[in-house]
Amino acid sequence: MTDQKIYYGAPGTGKSFEIDQMIENENIPDENVFRTTFHPEFTYSDFIGQLLPTVKEDEDGNTSITYTFNKGVFTQAIEKAYLDTAIKIYLVLEEMSRGDVAAIFGDTFQLLDRVNFGPKKGYSRYSINNDVISKDIFSIIGNKVKLPPNLLIYGTVNTSDQNVFVMDTAFKRRFEWQYISTKPVESDDGGFLNNVDIKMHSSSGVSNCKWVDLYQALNKFITYKEFLELGEDKQIGQFFIEFNNLNGAGIKSIIKNKLLHYLWNDVHKASFKREINLFKNDISSFSDLYDKFESDTQVFSEAFLNSL
Repeated sequence: MTDQKIYYGAPGTGKSFEIDQMIENENIPDENVFRTTFHPEFTYSDFIGQLLPTVKEDEDGNTSITYTFNKGVFTQAIEKAYLDTAIKIYLVLEEMSRGDVAAIFGDTFQLLDRVNFGPKKGYSRYSINNDVISKDIFSIIGNKVKLPPNLLIYGTVNTSDQNVFVMDTAFKRRFEWQYISTKPVESDDGGFLNNVDIKMHSSSGVSNCKWVDLYQALNKFITYKEFLELGEDKQIGQFFIEFNNLNGAGIKSIIKNKLLHYLWNDVHKASFKREINLFKNDISSFSDLYDKFESDTQVFSEAFLNSL
């Protein structure tokens, strides 16, 4: 098992699910899993920790303000890992490309370079001097911090988000990368997970279409040369929508408010082809698309319906 891995792929392919299944299969208790989600405002202080004001009251009722160090998720995870290096500790970083990873990791980036062989296998190859992290970890000599081999760092990256904050090569090469494809996941009964009936309206009437067939047809229409010829980062996965126990009205609502919104803004508007469209030519705005779908009118183009 690798120390550091990033699962990447289109939105809804089950990247977080893959990590959760691995942790569940290893019977890792919740207290040994530290999880956070990166976003544009997430900072080094959020990740490592920061001094925050704390109001204290003495016996006489007098209050005073002191500053207490509040540990971030990285510091919490490394501290827990050093308590017993025989127990696996997971640090799960969701949506990594939505944050500026170079700024978030800061000096701790140096720790991601691990030893591959020998008695120090799994430890950081180089140490950093960091009093903030080391002060409560008695196993660390002085203030020289290294990652222990039982601290495993796993992350997720949506390929559609890679233009938010681009990861540099130096950061990427310190992780193993595993692609999660858009292929549907089978259920125990031989069918597919999360596979409901979707009503499709066309010029010939109404028909039922399975979700797995619909999203795969969309992915082909999005990327194939004879259709929109867009990048794979515009595709979606089987769990882009989680239907759970939704009924007919609930399914229609979530298709309208989630799938159509994505297809209009991230796919339709990104297409430079004029001779072929995902939606009918008489649909000129999202409002129009929304209203037509709500009134059970055909919204997809004949080209797409034929491909489906």
